[in-house]
Amino acid sequence: MDLDINRRVEALIDKTSNTKSAFAEKTGINTVILSHISSGRNKVSLTTVQQILLSYPNVNAEWLILGKGGMFKSSNKNESIQDIKNYLNVLKQGVDESSTQLHQKIKHMEKYMDKLV
Repeated sequence: MDLDINRRVEALIDKTSNTKSAFAEKTGINTVILSHISSGRNKVSLTTVQQILLSYPNVNAEWLILGKGGMFKSSNKNESIQDIKNYLNVLKQGVDESSTQLHQKIKHMEKYMDKLV
């Protein structure tokens, strides 16, 4: 499971909170920072990692930082399966976003080529 740390934070938000606002309130992380993390504009800072781990002591720090192990310290089989499902959903979202961006670039290039003809 080689998600980058930004995607792992997104997966954790999905697993632990109904909204980014609820996650922000619990962790003390500004919603703007969480939006920047989600968009990939900012990488997750050490301070953000600390705030998450202090607010969610059952989160596996090695998973959060390095992507190793399960999302939570005491993962049982059902939690591990759910972690894999969450990971797959995050991957699908990333593929969908990439696909959309590529289609937009293709359309832009086609319009550019039409102008050249």
